[in-house]
Amino acid sequence: MDRRKQSRPMLLRHLEDAATIFSSLKGTLVGVGMTAYSRIIPSFLCKSYHIVALRKTGDLHILREKARVFCLEEELGSTIEEEGFQSARLLAHPLTREYLRSLPDPKYLFLYQNYPELEHLAREENWVLLANPPELRIRTGSRSFFNDLLQRLKLNTAEGVLIPIEELWSHEYRYWAENVGPKLAVQLPEVRMGGGRGTFFISSEPQYQALQARLEGRSWRGSRLETVTVRRFVEGTPASVALCITGKGILFSPLQTQLLDLPFSRAIPENGVFCGHSWDDAHLPAPVRDEILAQTGPIGEHMSRIGYRGILGIDLVLENGTRRIYPMEINPRLTGAFPMLSQLHLGRGLIPMEIFHLLEFLGLPYEADLVSINREYAKSVKGSHMLLFLMNGRGLRKPHLKGGLYELDLPGEGAGFVKPAMDYRDIANERQFIVVDGPPDEDLGSGDPLYRLCRLLFNHPLDGNESDEMSRALRAAEWVRSQILHRH
Repeated sequence: MDRRKQSRPMLLRHLEDAATIFSSLKGTLVGVGMTAYSRIIPSFLCKSYHIVALRKTGDLHILREKARVFCLEEELGSTIEEEGFQSARLLAHPLTREYLRSLPDPKYLFLYQNYPELEHLAREENWVLLANPPELRIRTGSRSFFNDLLQRLKLNTAEGVLIPIEELWSHEYRYWAENVGPKLAVQLPEVRMGGGRGTFFISSEPQYQALQARLEGRSWRGSRLETVTVRRFVEGTPASVALCITGKGILFSPLQTQLLDLPFSRAIPENGVFCGHSWDDAHLPAPVRDEILAQTGPIGEHMSRIGYRGILGIDLVLENGTRRIYPMEINPRLTGAFPMLSQLHLGRGLIPMEIFHLLEFLGLPYEADLVSINREYAKSVKGSHMLLFLMNGRGLRKPHLKGGLYELDLPGEGAGFVKPAMDYRDIANERQFIVVDGPPDEDLGSGDPLYRLCRLLFNHPLDGNESDEMSRALRAAEWVRSQILHRH
C-alpha cells in the first residue's frame, strides 16, 4: 500500500492546528515590512518567526515579546530619509543581507508585495519570496486591466472614461458634467502609491480649473502622467473586501468601511485620503451581503484563473438609495486592512486570512472547510483603526511617545499611559485605545504630509463624523499628534 495515501494532510480548524503546521516548516519564516507591526501576525502561531523592518518605532519593545525583530534604522543608528524606500531596498542593504545570512536555510520572505529588482536579489541570496510575481501584480493593478475586467464580467460600473492626460485640457467641466455626471472622481493611474494619492473629487468649473493648473506639468508625486480616469462620483459608503485565493477556493472578509478624508487630513490637495477602517457589518441586510459577493466573487475567480494567489483587496462603494455595489479598484497585494483584521479574527479564535495566504505560497499540505471558514469570517467583528499623518508637522518631541495602551481622561482633553499592549483584546473600555505601528523613535523619515506617524486601534466601530465614538477617537488622535510632534 502507498504510504503517502495513509498520511492525510492536517485539517485546519483551530489556531493550534495552524501552529502545528508551522512547526513542521524547515528553515526560517521572515516577515518584511517598513514597520515591524505590519508583519506581526505569524508570530502568534510560529515560534521561530523573524521580522525585518526599516523603521525604528516606539512599539518595538512590545513587538519583540512576540517575534525577533531586525530593525535597519536601529542597526544604522540613524533615520533613512529617502522617498519611495521600499522592501526591495531594505532587503538589498548589506546589513540586512548579513542578518538574513545568519538565519537557517531555506529562508521564506513574507512580503507586502513583490518587485522586479527583488526577484534578482532573491535568486542571488537563495530566498523564497512568498508573493505573486511582480509582472502579475503590475498588470492586474492597472486601471485598464480593471476596466476591461468589469466589462468582461458584466459587473456594476460607474460611468467614466480612461483618456490621455492631454484631453483634460481639451474640455471644460461642463462637458464632463453632461457626459459623465455633475460630480466627478478624477484619478491618476500612474500614481500607484495608494491611500488616496492621485484622486480628486470635482463638482464645479473652478475646481476643475484648479486641477488643470495642478497637473499642468504633467507630473504628480514624482510620477510622469500619461492617462487620467474621469468617472461619475458614486455617492455612498466607501468600503472594501479582502479575498484570499487558495488552491481550495476563495476566502472572503466581511465588508470593511473605509475611513476617508477625516478632519486631520484636509490639508492634503487630494480627496479620498485613506485614514483607516471600521468593522461592523451586522446592520447590512442579506440582499446587500449577497450583492457584495455577486460583485466580488467573479473578480476573485478570474484572478485565480490567471494564476494569482493569496490576498488581494477590492475597493467598493455602497451607493446611497439604490444600495448597489460598485467595484472601484483591485489592490493585488496585502491591503491596509492587515494586520488589524487578522488580530480581530485571532481574538475570536479564527485562523486569520494571512495564515492561509502564507500556506498557499509555502506549499505546506493542509485540508480546510472553506465554506465553514467563510461562514465564520462573515460573522461581524467589531473594531477600527485610524492612521495619523505628519501633515504640516515639523519635528518630533522628546522624549518620544511610546507605543501601548492609553486612556483618555474624563474631560477628553488628555490621555494617560496604561500598559504596553498591541492587541485589541487589551482594550477594556471605550475611552481606551492603542498606539502602535509607530510612533517614530529616531527621526522623521520623510517630509511628505502623508508620512505615517502611527496607528490607533479602537475596540469599537467608527460609523460617522458626528458619532460620539468618532468624536472621542478624533480627540485621541489630536492628543497623540500633540505628543509626537512639536506645535508651531
